Amino acid sequence: MARVPLTEQDRRRRQVVVLGVAVAVLVVLTAGLLVRATTAAGERERAEAARDAALSRALMAESASLAVTDPRTARLLAVAAARIVPPSPWTRAAVRAAVARPELAVLRGFPSDVDAVTFSPDGAYVAASGRDDLLRVWDARSLAPVTWPIPGDDGASGTALAYRPDGRELAVADTWGRVHFFDTATRARRIGGETRKSSRSWAAYRPDGTLLATTRTRFEESRLWDPAAAAPVAALRTLEGTPGPVAFSPDGTLLAVAYFGGPVRLFDAVSGLLTGDPLRPAADEAADGAADGAAGRAADEAAALAFSPDGRLLAASTGGEQAQLWDVATRRPAARPLTGHAGPVTAVAFSPDGAILATASGDRTVRLWDAATGAPLGDPLTGHTGAVTAVAFSPDGATLASASADATVRLWRLPRARARLLTLPGPVPADRPVSGPGARAVLSADGTRLVIQPYDATRPGPGRLWSWNTGSVRSWDAPGGPLSGGLLAIRKDTPVDALALSRDGRTLAASGLDDPAHGRDVTIRGGPAGAPPVGGRPLAFSPDGRLLATAVSGSEARVWTLDGSAPGRTLAGEGEPVVAAFSADGALLAAGTPAGPVLVWDVATGRRRAELTGHTGVVTALAFAPSTPPTLVSGGADRTARVWDVGTGRGLLLAGHAGPVDAVAFAPDGTVLATGGADRTVRLWDASTGRPLGPPLAGHRGAVAALAFAPDGRTLLAAATDRADVPGDSYALWRWDTAALAADPVTTACAQAARALTPAEWSARLPGRPHRRDLCP
Repeated sequence: MARVPLTEQDRRRRQVVVLGVAVAVLVVLTAGLLVRATTAAGERERAEAARDAALSRALMAESASLAVTDPRTARLLAVAAARIVPPSPWTRAAVRAAVARPELAVLRGFPSDVDAVTFSPDGAYVAASGRDDLLRVWDARSLAPVTWPIPGDDGASGTALAYRPDGRELAVADTWGRVHFFDTATRARRIGGETRKSSRSWAAYRPDGTLLATTRTRFEESRLWDPAAAAPVAALRTLEGTPGPVAFSPDGTLLAVAYFGGPVRLFDAVSGLLTGDPLRPAADEAADGAADGAAGRAADEAAALAFSPDGRLLAASTGGEQAQLWDVATRRPAARPLTGHAGPVTAVAFSPDGAILATASGDRTVRLWDAATGAPLGDPLTGHTGAVTAVAFSPDGATLASASADATVRLWRLPRARARLLTLPGPVPADRPVSGPGARAVLSADGTRLVIQPYDATRPGPGRLWSWNTGSVRSWDAPGGPLSGGLLAIRKDTPVDALALSRDGRTLAASGLDDPAHGRDVTIRGGPAGAPPVGGRPLAFSPDGRLLATAVSGSEARVWTLDGSAPGRTLAGEGEPVVAAFSADGALLAAGTPAGPVLVWDVATGRRRAELTGHTGVVTALAFAPSTPPTLVSGGADRTARVWDVGTGRGLLLAGHAGPVDAVAFAPDGTVLATGGADRTVRLWDASTGRPLGPPLAGHRGAVAALAFAPDGRTLLAAATDRADVPGDSYALWRWDTAALAADPVTTACAQAARALTPAEWSARLPGRPHRRDLCP
């Protein structure tokens, strides 16, 4: 069959078809290449993200491992871990945990034992002296060594140092019996005294700076020096043996000297004559000493001495494992001996406000004590690998320095608090606050008002409450003294059995045991005019103050609208609610029950949203986070707290308290939460991960009954039953400084580290990555 020739039109049509097929094939091939390229790029990104996440976890782990041995590097590694990955709760918690740790820095450079450490009166410098090194000085802010030329140094060891109270002079006593007087402005030096070898010295200025007292081992005398002449002017001798530490009373009238293995003697600082009988610390077993020679030397030369800032107390030890507090006026012990060290007490120091006493020991630890009661404050500070030989507080009381035979000086961050007893004007009423069944303290959520229900509800009595304005800055700034409050008359003849405060502290609801209905008549103070009658036992106000939740008979809770715009709503439960809390938007109400579950309702509909189970006893405290989605913290009699995701019902266990958790509170940004309770401590936690933030806040002398953060998050208020044994002074309010946790954690960590990672440190831990000099802002 003959082929039909193609027309021009057919040829063109065929060309178009072929071209179209080619284009289609090309498009398919290109798309495939793009998909493969995109897939490869995605895989690379995922691989890089996985690598970064693994590296971040490794840095966080190393940060935790270095927290004691190298706290500055530990903080920087936590920052690096947070910076190389997208922000997450875990990295934020790691940085915040590093910020909250007590270890601040380890200052090195001494070839051997460090025997003395102190801060300059303005807090700008840390100075230390030790074996084979007369003097080293660091900038207290940057922690950088300060060059301090010592011309003609003959290799003398410095074993004692003291700043003149005005800071213009620094005296260093050496092992040859000389005193080096340094002008702190010019750093010029004058030397006084003869050269007679000893192993250890102590020195102290009189508060007016006109005298310097020194003692030396192996010589049975104390010396008084004229600093202006750089010469000794008097010798003080007794028959007590070898003198050790010396201290002037704050008013400069007394000089105390501790004698190794003997008593403490007080001299008149003007006449040089002995005053009063010897103060003999309680006998205890001799310290065994540790295996190293430094600890053995510490045991041989162990003694400690310090006056409290107000001059009322004298803390001392003359060779044993315990310290003694003395009342200077009566010359009698002010408290039981402070026991707990497993080695000789080598140094003592009072905080600038006199509230805390620090003791150092040959057991390589530092302990903190309540100076008023002698009660220990938290766990010992550990980290030194040799006997601790000296301790000193910074002028602001925020930092403690310790020197050690391990050739280091350590700086410790101390939690700061101010406490005020709570009293009423006039004579102590018969219905004073007492802790016991039915007693309760309630802080408004903004921390501006505290109300105490002080009665044992099983006993008859007038229905009055005690109320304090705790938000007054002027009240806290007043030197010493208690916070004065007022009485609120609520019931005529029967005690108040329940109360609730609005968020701003302006509205109060209280009920009493009027009848078998258990407080049907609720008294509202400060609420809207014309509020309808409210019944039940008050539990909680909504954040805007419009709603009040009460517990009614049986197993029900009821929500009342105080402005009368809507009827109340009854919420069916499981057992009478014990505590309750509204969510930040007022849409949810949570209630704790005696059996343990936490029930959550939708306020508008009354529908139950969740039943949160986990506590094995009564739920004693509740608080919602200020953020969304709704997060709730609960405290229980089972000694635990739990953080709940209300939407999923999942809970995060917070364990560590040694008693029921009776108080909980979120910081204003919801990232930090506080718990307190019967074990007399407050604990801080990262709210997202449950990670503890620093050691417990200790010092309360009774159970912590209520907690609230200030609106800026920089202060945490804690109401505690501090003085239940003192009529009229049963409660105290503690104001804890939480500014370090309220600030940006990266900024705070960098400020505490006071340096950046070096290129070598960076490349060793982050190989192949350019050194980031902007790691710290």
